[in-house]
Amino acid sequence: MLLFPSSSTRTGAGCSVARSFFEPTPDDLRLYRELSLRLRAQPPSSLFRYIPTPAGQHLTRLGDCGTWAWAAVIKAAMACWNDLPTGGKIAEDGTQLNSTPERIAWEALCPVTPSDITLDVEPPIQIAAPERFFSDLGIRFQDRVRYVEIVGACGADRVTRNNWESHLLAQFDRRLEVYRQQRLTPEIWYLNDLLEPAQLQKRFLALVAQLRAGGGS
Repeated sequence: MLLFPSSSTRTGAGCSVARSFFEPTPDDLRLYRELSLRLRAQPPSSLFRYIPTPAGQHLTRLGDCGTWAWAAVIKAAMACWNDLPTGGKIAEDGTQLNSTPERIAWEALCPVTPSDITLDVEPPIQIAAPERFFSDLGIRFQDRVRYVEIVGACGADRVTRNNWESHLLAQFDRRLEVYRQQRLTPEIWYLNDLLEPAQLQKRFLALVAQLRAGGGS
């Protein structure tokens, strides 16, 4: 569960009291900072829909207002604290990911990746086909690989909030059909899963154990 700092925590000289719906509140900004530090990346607004607190829901609605409103949240948070991780698709180690949700997963897995395991970015699901499809991440041990799909369109409930998310979910479903054709079973992580990096690490290490034992996709 996400916890706020105590009321005595200083939020920084750059913070100001919100004056309208379109301005983030101090609680909004504290939640944004807490989640950023936990994920080692500044989160997209879509993640906050799975945090059922007033701050989480207000941030969700601000994100729904458009990029201008969300940019104001980021600007306000960065004015309050100088210890926030970077935003965007480039991980701390310089790896270029395809999306912020994929970066969040990458940041969770890198610290616990054993030396005999390789994390692949967008490995191909099949080698030769009229249209090539790629997984988001691959967990590789020797010649065995387990594919990981990061569903940035929705949570496990598969509920989308706009046309773009519906488009992304349709693309994901197309890849699932390719997996079925190849008789592969990917590991699937939804938006709500990304809120708990420690749980992702446990699932990752369980997959590593399966690969070492001779299992694969």
